[in-house]
Amino acid sequence: MDKGTLHGARIIIIDDHRDLADNLSELLADEGASVRIAADASTGIALAKAGCDVALVDVRLPDAIGLSLVPVLREIDANTAVVLITGHASIDDAIAAVRAGAYAYVLKPFDTPELLTTVARAVERVRLERHADALQHALERREAELRTMVEAVAALLLVLDERGLVVQANPAVAAATGVPIHELIGLDWAERFVPEADRAELTSAFAKTRGGRAGMALEGRVLCRREGQVEERVIRWRLAGLPGPEGFRIYASGLDVTDVRVLERRTRLAEKLAAVGTFSAGLAHEIRNPLNGATLQLQLLERRLAKIVEPERAAPVREPLALVRAELERLSRLVTEFLAFARPAALQARDTDLVATAAQVVELEAPVAAQRHRVLELHAEDGPVIVEIDPERVKQILLNLVRNALDAATQRVVVRVRRDGAGACLCVTDDGPGISAENRARIFEPFFTTKEGGTGLGMAIVHSLVERHGGTIEIHCDHGTTVSISLQRRVP
Repeated sequence: MDKGTLHGARIIIIDDHRDLADNLSELLADEGASVRIAADASTGIALAKAGCDVALVDVRLPDAIGLSLVPVLREIDANTAVVLITGHASIDDAIAAVRAGAYAYVLKPFDTPELLTTVARAVERVRLERHADALQHALERREAELRTMVEAVAALLLVLDERGLVVQANPAVAAATGVPIHELIGLDWAERFVPEADRAELTSAFAKTRGGRAGMALEGRVLCRREGQVEERVIRWRLAGLPGPEGFRIYASGLDVTDVRVLERRTRLAEKLAAVGTFSAGLAHEIRNPLNGATLQLQLLERRLAKIVEPERAAPVREPLALVRAELERLSRLVTEFLAFARPAALQARDTDLVATAAQVVELEAPVAAQRHRVLELHAEDGPVIVEIDPERVKQILLNLVRNALDAATQRVVVRVRRDGAGACLCVTDDGPGISAENRARIFEPFFTTKEGGTGLGMAIVHSLVERHGGTIEIHCDHGTTVSISLQRRVP
């Protein structure tokens, strides 16, 4: 059964003409509204305090002018829509009604469909406004909860002067930067702790704060010292400025979101890898059969050519055939990589000397490096570094990384193996131009490549294999590129 266009709406009719009010009430009730009637202004105000969506108010009441009720009703509930009813309209009254905040101005006698349409629109507007208010309150409540959470954790708290010099800092700042609080005072924060590429944005944010913009949000990198090593951490700052007797001050609270960003990237990458893996399996299956057929036919063609044509006359034909063979081989490698990516074989993990594994790869690639006039070196700790790995899969990882490094290097590639707590760290470093931040963010995505003719699956496979070993992989660019892989003592 149709509930009516005004289902659930709370409507008050304030009119001393009882018959008219009763008729209106019946019409509105038939559309699903809950209707109450007041014969005077004071009764109508009392009813409105109990809750009202739309008030139909006669312009002339025994104890008040209807127009004067508009601000009163809206003060009770700012979302209430007031529709004024009159039998004696004038332009001045209509203008006054609009200025007072009335939703509509309706003339007697009513056109019933038009009146119902007006009331329905008023009800819809009220519902939208109340929904917007509810969303705003929920957002404010959520923001307050998040702010409380930030204040409860070890956030970085800074006070800077108008030149950006540290005036005050909390222990979290000292712990992150590796500089005691008393030594932080007076240091130029941007120059000392912010990478040069990010300083312009920070300076701009400081300027806006000095210009009166409060509560500014800013996300940027900070140079932090952890366990004797300097690393870049992503900090989400909130800035506010305040003038004082000692000059303008910038108040900054920072939350380290580096791990959150890494987790978000890994999640997005995992989703992409899963989707591409399914796609690759189907594609490789569809390609492999015709590929095998084409390769076989090419071999037959070459044999027949050798039987019926003298070698010197066959030379012009053999050149394009060789090109076709090379392309078929490249396509075959691509299909093999597809399958390796889509259906990786189970790991055959066992205790393995990572130094010996790395040495085998370096020995294998040494002739390639020499041919390219590059130096390929292995730097490893004395004695074996034993971890539980699949040696063949780790060789595959290392071969990919070394070949990429040789492509990028200008003179030298170094493979390093060292113990790292209960596990081990495997690094490959080249002295090339490095990788842009934009490309670093996408380097593990399947089919992303900067190499001409590359498949874009090499680093995706490396990432997948490292994760299957329970390890992590990171890329740093400082005077070249270093790919660091951390492996646990045991495969989880």
